[in-house]
Amino acid sequence: MRTITGLLFAAAALSGAAVAGQPFRALPPMQGATPWTAAPVSEPETLRFAVFGDRTGLARPGVFEQAMKQIGWMKPEFVINAGDLIEGYTDDKAELAAEWDHVKTATAQLGVPFFHVVGNHDMGNDVMLQTWQERHGNPYYAFEYKNILFLCLDTEDPPMPMPAEMQRQFRGILKGMAADPVGTEKMINAQLGQVNKGRETDTGGINGARISDAQVEFVRRTLDQHRGVRWTFVLMHKPAWTLKSAAFDKIEGMLADRRYTVIAGHNHYYKHEIRKGRDYFQMGTTGAISHEEGPGKMDHIAWVTVDKDGPHYALVRLTGLLDKDGESGQTLAR
Repeated sequence: MRTITGLLFAAAALSGAAVAGQPFRALPPMQGATPWTAAPVSEPETLRFAVFGDRTGLARPGVFEQAMKQIGWMKPEFVINAGDLIEGYTDDKAELAAEWDHVKTATAQLGVPFFHVVGNHDMGNDVMLQTWQERHGNPYYAFEYKNILFLCLDTEDPPMPMPAEMQRQFRGILKGMAADPVGTEKMINAQLGQVNKGRETDTGGINGARISDAQVEFVRRTLDQHRGVRWTFVLMHKPAWTLKSAAFDKIEGMLADRRYTVIAGHNHYYKHEIRKGRDYFQMGTTGAISHEEGPGKMDHIAWVTVDKDGPHYALVRLTGLLDKDGESGQTLAR
């Protein structure tokens, strides 16, 4: 009985696959003029994936967790993050384990493959580096899918610990976010000018982009070995092109003769620019507090479709991602 049942299921699966792979066909009595503009065509090389930005530092409770459910409704082929999933900046292994376990539970709701890109809150000291390596492997890596190359860089190479006084203040704000997230965010928003000024001037300190010589060589080798891909996506946490990074300048030089897109996070505010004739994105938030007022202040994802003509981008606010009952579940999302 088990054998027969298994064969029936297998036959049903094969039948479904065959039907799904059939081209569009009009059914009788359709003839002459048609009520559609063109027949749909399935393109096996088309890729659809989702990118999202910072959950931390200073996560607004529940936004990221619901976002993972929402993105799952759309069924991308995979999802990739631009860094900062845990609050981090601690050498307490038990605390780090609890934070990563929480993220793992949340991202499991996607129901599709999930790719990590390391951020400064994920990699703030050597203990955090060790934890990352144990859980996620190498902090920088690459993969190819559908003849598209993805370079996932580490802008915390090597990690830089948060200064003691800054860490003390950060821990205090974390307690405030847990007790009163709305009030704490308002308090921080009042200091946005100071926050942004610090980011702009601290290009060599904790907010700087650090990319080791070994990582640059890894990029060089990977690009040399994958010259024939149809597109290259470069993902990193800190927007290194804004931070006077000599290492990233070298990487940009290596990319000069190919079609590519760069996507980063870190600044908690969406920005897009054309640089060297290519699209460069800084993702907004997916649960983190914002660092700037204006149209780029939003919780959102980027939906990327790559077809024979190249990539196409659409931003989707989390409050606009609704289930079949017309609900987003996002009470704190913008």
